[in-house]
Amino acid sequence: MLRKTAALMLALLLIPTFTCGETLTVNTGSRVHEISPTLYGIFFEDINHAADGGLYAELLQNRSFENEDLLSPSAYQHLSGWQFNTSPEGDGLAAIADSMPLNAGNPTYVSITVRSPGYAFQNLGYTSSVFRGGIPVTEGESYDVSVFLRTKSFTGRVCVNLITRGGQALSDTVSFTPGDAWEKHVSTLTAVSTSDEACLNFTLLGTGDVDIDMASLMPCDRIGRDWPGGGVRRDLFEALLSLHPRFMRFPGGCDAEGSWVWDNLYRWKDTVGPVEARRENWNTWGYMQSYGLGFYEYFCLCEELGALPLPVVGSGVLCQARTPSEKPMNEEELAAWTQDVLDLIEFATGDAGTAWGALRCEMGHEQPFSLKYLAIGNENWGDVYFSRYEKIRDAVRDRYPEITCIVACGPVAEGSLFYASRARILQAFPEDTVDEHYYMDSDWFLRNTHRYDLYPRDTRVFLGEYAAHEPASGGTRPNNLYSALCEAAYMTGLERNSDVVTMSCYAPLMARLGMDQWTPDLIWFSGRDIVKTPNYYVQKLFSDSLGTWLLDSSFDEGNLEAEGLFQTASAADDGRVILKLVNVSGEEKTIHLHLDGKENVQGHGTLLAGDRQDTNALSREKVSPEEFSFELSGAEAHLTLPAWAVLVLYVP
Repeated sequence: MLRKTAALMLALLLIPTFTCGETLTVNTGSRVHEISPTLYGIFFEDINHAADGGLYAELLQNRSFENEDLLSPSAYQHLSGWQFNTSPEGDGLAAIADSMPLNAGNPTYVSITVRSPGYAFQNLGYTSSVFRGGIPVTEGESYDVSVFLRTKSFTGRVCVNLITRGGQALSDTVSFTPGDAWEKHVSTLTAVSTSDEACLNFTLLGTGDVDIDMASLMPCDRIGRDWPGGGVRRDLFEALLSLHPRFMRFPGGCDAEGSWVWDNLYRWKDTVGPVEARRENWNTWGYMQSYGLGFYEYFCLCEELGALPLPVVGSGVLCQARTPSEKPMNEEELAAWTQDVLDLIEFATGDAGTAWGALRCEMGHEQPFSLKYLAIGNENWGDVYFSRYEKIRDAVRDRYPEITCIVACGPVAEGSLFYASRARILQAFPEDTVDEHYYMDSDWFLRNTHRYDLYPRDTRVFLGEYAAHEPASGGTRPNNLYSALCEAAYMTGLERNSDVVTMSCYAPLMARLGMDQWTPDLIWFSGRDIVKTPNYYVQKLFSDSLGTWLLDSSFDEGNLEAEGLFQTASAADDGRVILKLVNVSGEEKTIHLHLDGKENVQGHGTLLAGDRQDTNALSREKVSPEEFSFELSGAEAHLTLPAWAVLVLYVP
C-alpha cells in the first residue's frame, strides 16, 4: 500500500461509520501520572565519523597533520588526506616536522622546501583517495579558509583556491604572505562551480622554506560560526533540531572512557581553549578526533537545540567492553581525575571569578550553561567500577548537590551481569539515576514493552542507548520500517512508565556513508546529503507528541499486543489529547475509538506507514510522515490503521 493512499484511507475512515473492530477507550479526565518532560533526547558520539567528517563543519581531513594510529603509529599517517608536489610547474620537498611547533598540544606540522616556484599541494577532504577528492562545494556559496604559516627564507606568496583533481579552478584565489613567526591567515573563497570532488589547493609562488599547520575550510552558512571550534554543519543540525530533543548525551559512549591505554582517554580539558591548541586524539573507533567539536561547542550546541546537556565522563576504568592493556586508575590518579570532573562542572557553571568559569567566559559564553546531569562511566559494571563511581560521585555531590549523578548498569538488558549490577545500584546508590544500555533483536522489543511495569516506582532509569537490530545484510544491519515500528511499540511502554524511565535516546545517532563502524544509525549522510531513516521519523513523532500527563486508555477486549497492536494516550498542558497507535503486523486494523470527554471536534494526525522491509536512501525516501485532519462525531470515531504503521492523533 502506498503511503499517500494509506493516509487518505485513514482520513476517510475517521468518520462515524459503524463497523466491527477493536474498541479503544480513552478517559480524557483520568491523569495516571506525569510524563517525564525529558523523556526523549539524543546521544551524540564521534562514531561513524559523526563529528569529524560529519556534524563538525570542517571540510578538511587531517587539517593539522596530527593523524596517527595510537596503537600502530607510522610517519606516513601524518600526511593522510593530503597530496604534495602535484604541479609540473614547481619543484620542492615536503617533510613532517615537530621541532618548533605551533603549540605543545598540536606538535606536528609540514615543512616545505620550494626549489622552483609553482609547487602545489592539496587536501582531499573526506572519502577521498589518490583518485578522487571529497570536498563538496556549491556554486555561489562561500567558505571560510584559514591556515597557519611561518617562514625563515621563503620569498613570495602562498595562493589558495578550490580546484578539481584535474586542476580546474572551482573558486576565486586568495594569497597570503608568511612571516618569520607562526601567524594565522584568514580569508573567504566563493565557489564558481558545483562539485562533490573538490580539493583545497595551495600553490607556493616563490622559493625557500615554508612551514604550514592547522589549515581549515568551512562553509560560511554554518551554525556556530563564532564558536572557537568553528561550528557545525547546518543541514545535520536542522535534522537534530527537528527531533526536538530535551537533552543531549555526549561525547560517548565508549569514546568517553578510552579504549586500551590511558593515552586514549577523552579528557575534556584537551577539547577547550583555542582550537589550534587542542590536543587531537585517536578515538576508540579507529580514527583521529580533531576536538574542534569540544566540550564548549557541545554545551553551545545543546543551547542551540534547546536541549539540556548530559556529559559523560570516564570512571577511572578503561572500556570494559574491550580488553584494556593498562590497569584502572590508582588512588592518586583517580583523585586527579576526580578534580578534573569537578573542574568540568565549574567550567560549565562557574562565574568569571573561578578559574574554569573564567575560561568559559573568555571563550565567549559569560552566562553559565544549564548543567543538571552528569553520567559517570558508560557501560561499566563490577566492584572496580562501582568503587570508583562512588568516590567520584561523592565528590560531585559534596561540591554540587544539585547535580543528578547517573550510574552505569552494564551493556546488556538481562542476564547475571545486569541483575547483579542493578541489585548493587539499588542497594548502594538508590537515589541515583540508572543508565541502562541494550541492543536487541527487533522482536525482543515487542516482547518486552512491559519491562518497566514492575520496577519500583521510586527508581529512576535513563535508557541511554538502545536500538532494534535486524539481521545484517551485506555486513550492515538495516534501518527498515519493521525495526522502527518495534521501537515505536517499545516506546509506548516507555511513555506508560515515564514516572520511572525519565530519559531515553536511540544510539548511534549518525553515520557517514561508507565510513561506518556500527549499524544501524538514526541518520545517514554523505558530504552533501542526509538520509532520515524510518527510525528517525519514529523518534521525531514520539518527541513531537510528548504529552504532560499519561491518560487511562485501554482496549475493551484486553491485551491486543499479541496481535501487534500497541497504544498509549496522554494529555498536553493546553488540553489536547494525544493518542499513539502502533500496528506491527501485516494486517490493517479496524478500531472503534471512544474519547470520553471529547465531542464533535476537529483534530489532525500524522501517519508513518509502508512495507515491512522498507528503508530510506539518498536516492529515494520510501517512508516518511503523512499529515491529515479528521472530525469526531460525538465522542466516537472509527478508523482503519494500515499494516506496518504508527499513527499519532491530536484531539483539541
